[in-house]
Amino acid sequence: MENKQVEKLVADYAAALNAARAELIPAFYTADAVFMPENTGKITQADLLKKGQTFLNKSRFNISYSIQDIAVNENYAFVQATTQTKTVNANSEVSKISQDFFVLRKEQQEWKIFRYMFNNVKEQ
Repeated sequence: MENKQVEKLVADYAAALNAARAELIPAFYTADAVFMPENTGKITQADLLKKGQTFLNKSRFNISYSIQDIAVNENYAFVQATTQTKTVNANSEVSKISQDFFVLRKEQQEWKIFRYMFNNVKEQ
C-alpha cells in the first residue's frame, strides 16, 4: 500500500508539471524541502512557486518518471527513477534522460517530497 501511495505522489507531481500548474508544485513538498536540480543551486519549498511559474511559463514541459526502485522505512521513502524530459522553448526543443532520486517524508499520513535531485545522463 505504501508503494502505491508513493507511486501516486510521483505521478501526480509529473501531471502538475506537465499541465504547467506551478501553483500546485509547493504542496508536493515538505516545508523544509530542498530541490537540487543539476547545474543549479538548491531551491527551497518557498522558492518553488516563483521559480516554477517562471520556468513553466517560458516553455512547454513534459516529464515522465519510470520508477526503478522504492524503499519505504516508516516515515521515509526513497525513490529511484529514470526520467524522460522534453522541454520546448520558443527557439529550441530539448529531450533529456536523467536519473532522479527522491526522499519522501510522511507528514499527517501523506507522502511529501523532502529532498529531490537529478542528474542528466543523456541529451537526445
